Amino acid sequence: MSHLTILPTVITDLELLEETLLAEHYLVQRPGLIKAFGQDIYPAELVATDSSGLQMGWRWDADGSLALMLDLGQTRNSAGHKTHLKTILRAYALRSALRSADEVSLDPSVSTTGQQGAERAIC
Repeated sequence: MSHLTILPTVITDLELLEETLLAEHYLVQRPGLIKAFGQDIYPAELVATDSSGLQMGWRWDADGSLALMLDLGQTRNSAGHKTHLKTILRAYALRSALRSADEVSLDPSVSTTGQQGAERAIC
């Protein structure tokens, strides 16, 4: 029997985001500039551009997470934006979970206790 928990993905690791975007074949610039509707240009910690020219940027938010900057007027396909973002978030969440799992040691460490000199395993 399995247990499934679904949590919203908050992006907090800029290097992991960059790794995820590169694996998804985005061109990544750090830092970069993102162009909005008209001639407005905004600085971003990371800018990703896909093969169609769609640009997405991320900047640090006050809570320590990375906030997405995206000009929805770039293309006529808003459903495409959702698909791109879902793919990025899923890949980021998977990489984050795998990294966390690698950091958890499953090997017990052995230490000696006092009174009888017995060894016990501490997991």
